[in-house]
Amino acid sequence: MLDLNTIPIIDNHCHPFLLQQRMDAQTFRGYFSEATHPSFAQKHVSHSIYYLWFLRQAAAFYGCKPLEDEIIAARSRFDAADQVHRLFADAHIEALVLDSAYPPPTTCYAPEQIASQGGLRVATLLRLEILMQDLIQAYTDFGEVVARYRETVRQARELGYSGLKSIVAYRTGLEIAEWSKDEAVAAFTEARAQATQHGELRLMHKPLLDYLLHQAFEQAAEQELPVQFHTGYGDGDTDMRLGNPLHLRAIFERGDYQRMPIVLLHESYPYVQLGAYLAAIYPNVYFDLSYTIPFVEKLEMLTFTRQALSIAPASKLTYSSDGINVPEMLWVGAKRVRTILAQVLQEMIDADELDTSQAQHLARLILHDNAAQLYFKI
Repeated sequence: MLDLNTIPIIDNHCHPFLLQQRMDAQTFRGYFSEATHPSFAQKHVSHSIYYLWFLRQAAAFYGCKPLEDEIIAARSRFDAADQVHRLFADAHIEALVLDSAYPPPTTCYAPEQIASQGGLRVATLLRLEILMQDLIQAYTDFGEVVARYRETVRQARELGYSGLKSIVAYRTGLEIAEWSKDEAVAAFTEARAQATQHGELRLMHKPLLDYLLHQAFEQAAEQELPVQFHTGYGDGDTDMRLGNPLHLRAIFERGDYQRMPIVLLHESYPYVQLGAYLAAIYPNVYFDLSYTIPFVEKLEMLTFTRQALSIAPASKLTYSSDGINVPEMLWVGAKRVRTILAQVLQEMIDADELDTSQAQHLARLILHDNAAQLYFKI
């Protein structure tokens, strides 16, 4: 089998882990499902193939039996910083690209703490919808909201961000239309009224959301700032029909956006072939392969990895875990990708599609070099 263990990993898409790492089995188990109904953590997650596999990997690392209670007891004996350092060193993780807007920052380790604990580099992303919501709640004038929004995005690099992220797929879908200013103002008035009435805002007003996204894309193109899009698989509140990456075609076709690198997250699962196709034909589109979330087992991961490599150039593929809440998710994703990618590339060597040196080169692009160029300009 091809050995990829010497290649350092950059996790192209992940989240901070929680400050509170002392938890019971049901809480821990619940993090390994996108389902939010409590019955899943109570009755079903422990019967999922992914979770059963994960328990065996965690038990091997902690030196205990593959039982939830034993793993939780073993991990609780670690100092938090020591645990993170050991996990990330074991997985040979060099850098993380964090969406630090979720979970709520007050509940999580800050990016600087994670960098220090893990002994690695951390890049952060500016989540656009959170910025929109904050500004809409803070200012009553539409013009002022747009001006402050544009200025924040324009200063993204100066503010320490290495890219932008949009979760519009969760809100109104990936078919981002162009709306007039008057239509955006009308939607802004509705959003302000909602925020005033409820004391909070979840922005679901499509004319306003789309209008502000286009404002961000203009700024991102000028700076060659990468933009990540959630696509496909996600939380239970997403309408999967609206998460098909083909809906982004109008954005890809815009000549004035061509300098804006676009990263399609979660291998657009289950729209894998479609997302890989887009990365194969549009010069600024990259395709992210995620090996923790979605929580699918090895055979399915082998399938989407084969599909992606068969369609898109490896120079357009990036690795991620989408790890969140507990540091083991980031660790196990890095362990998993090496196994999966090595097997797929070895199959291609055996089929005389690649030689060993070519396979090693392609693996390094996916695991490290593409993300290094996108976010760290290495």
